[in-house]
Amino acid sequence: MSFTDINGIDLSGVTGKLIQTIALTKNPAPQAIATDSLNGHVFVLQMESAATTPAGNMYLNRIDRKTGKLTGSMYLTGFGHGISMGAQPVGTQTYLWTEVGPVYPNDGVSNSFGTAVTRFPFVNGATLDQADVPAAKKFCPPGGRSTGPSVDLAGNTLTIVYIKSGVRCFTRYDLAKAANDEWVEMGETFTLPAGAETGLTFQGFTTLNGVLYVYQWKKDPVTTYPGTSFITSYSLDTRAKLDTQVVTAADGLQRREPEGLAVEIDPETAETRLLFGFSDTVPGTTGRRNITICWYPTKSAVDGVKVLADWENLTLAPGINSGTETPRGRLVALGDTVFLQLRGILTGNLTADSVVATLPQRLFPTRSARQNVPRNMYYGRGVCQIEANQFGQLWVYGAASDNAITWIDLDSVSVAWR
Repeated sequence: MSFTDINGIDLSGVTGKLIQTIALTKNPAPQAIATDSLNGHVFVLQMESAATTPAGNMYLNRIDRKTGKLTGSMYLTGFGHGISMGAQPVGTQTYLWTEVGPVYPNDGVSNSFGTAVTRFPFVNGATLDQADVPAAKKFCPPGGRSTGPSVDLAGNTLTIVYIKSGVRCFTRYDLAKAANDEWVEMGETFTLPAGAETGLTFQGFTTLNGVLYVYQWKKDPVTTYPGTSFITSYSLDTRAKLDTQVVTAADGLQRREPEGLAVEIDPETAETRLLFGFSDTVPGTTGRRNITICWYPTKSAVDGVKVLADWENLTLAPGINSGTETPRGRLVALGDTVFLQLRGILTGNLTADSVVATLPQRLFPTRSARQNVPRNMYYGRGVCQIEANQFGQLWVYGAASDNAITWIDLDSVSVAWR
């Protein structure tokens, strides 16, 4: 059953995509995500590796929000596991909120989690050790451990998750005051209802205007991956459970491990979005992991159409040129279906199946999308097939040495996308 909350988010509804299958600084799985959309950055936390998990060391990746390219990293030693993270722009600088050590447990064997949260500026290439973070810059709700922060710029709040007496708790604070080490609670502490985590793994959380979103995962009993991902929403004020849904986005990823939940405000449209991440294995490797980040829209459809990614130019392959109209693409939702739409003319001299363009990151499908399109008429052939794959490549099939394709019309492309 469909339910739309006060933020305009329908957890059973259509989704868009921010970035797809971006390889990170090192091999391990991503943990938490955050964006500084004002300055064009995506941030992703990784644990260093399974062998050094007890040390609580993490990599902090910075990714260009438009291109998906890795633009920098930091090394955080003794910080924890990476339960959650928040990003706060201050001019052209980004301050990150993360958990911080000393870690718990400190037995040299178990997974280690931060015992407090802290805030620091991103400095590309820097190493930051928890011991060098002043005690005055660390905070944990009294009696709590296994902490993690999340930033809601729309509501100007910082929410901290922590475990107290075996129960997962969430307390909100005034964001501006917290940035100055003044901890002013907003509303009452929320605790997850009994049984809410039975058989499920906690994979992250975020809040938006008084709604708590919790990301959870249930591994498949037969095959470890991909399992089933869930997002559940609660009202932090009334304590009522609002909705819970299986997350169906990015179903073409093979490993598809849920990692990270966050909110952002799009700088171009002012739309507030709920972001959720997935980890997959980098093709051609056995253990290196990447990150895909999808999102739920909050704006209503206009005349039945939701624009999930507006028109952007395709990047043309060598030897391919633009015709009378520049080749572009976008994503739109009509009802419960998302469509990849293309327009423009491609010209060249194709004599074999070829890659003719690359889609923008936001248009990458996780399952191939195909459609027949018009081409130059030659000996009775006036149609060829285009295919967009999970790497964003736009292929053209049907050219031959004795039947070259010299132009392709993309204006008719409107194909189901996922």
